[in-house]
Amino acid sequence: MDTFSIMRNLYFLFLLFFFSCQEEEFLPKGAQLMLNPNLSQFKDSVDPWKPSNLDGIQMGVSREIFMSGNRSLFIENQDPTKASAASWSQTYTGPMPLPGSTLELVAFIKGENVQDLTAGGRPYIMVKTFPQVKQISVAGTSLDMQGDFDWVLVKATLENFPKDAERIEVSVNVPDLTIGKLYIDEINLTVK
Repeated sequence: MDTFSIMRNLYFLFLLFFFSCQEEEFLPKGAQLMLNPNLSQFKDSVDPWKPSNLDGIQMGVSREIFMSGNRSLFIENQDPTKASAASWSQTYTGPMPLPGSTLELVAFIKGENVQDLTAGGRPYIMVKTFPQVKQISVAGTSLDMQGDFDWVLVKATLENFPKDAERIEVSVNVPDLTIGKLYIDEINLTVK
């Protein structure tokens, strides 16, 4: 064997040893994956929460109605001709939970004059991972959230967290043709 081959083999062995000694960091049970869950951490911002709608549905921050802290998010549509959906979402890209673990997404939702004009759509919360091999978990409220209702706890559970996940997205959604106003607060994503 020549010197170059010996050096190449030693370098390969070093890399193999180095990478075999590296342990992946995974989040422990009980870890909270979201920033600003009660929406009051930053004085004039609800970052990293982002609104999304296509048809001019009103979305914003309420300083008058909230579950805890000093504000909540809201989605409001008073125009029955506006047919698009709307959502607030947040993306997590930090260390991932251990593959096979469970994530629990919870949120409190309060409604004013909520009406589903399609006889089937309901406000819901969702958690999903990317790259998205399949839709991991989508959970709607199991309550008939029509009319006026006080703060209701809504949960979505993602079981068997995938090993190839690079980011996690959570969202609170109001489906097409839903009118009224929804307030959202205390949105938490926890490793169980």
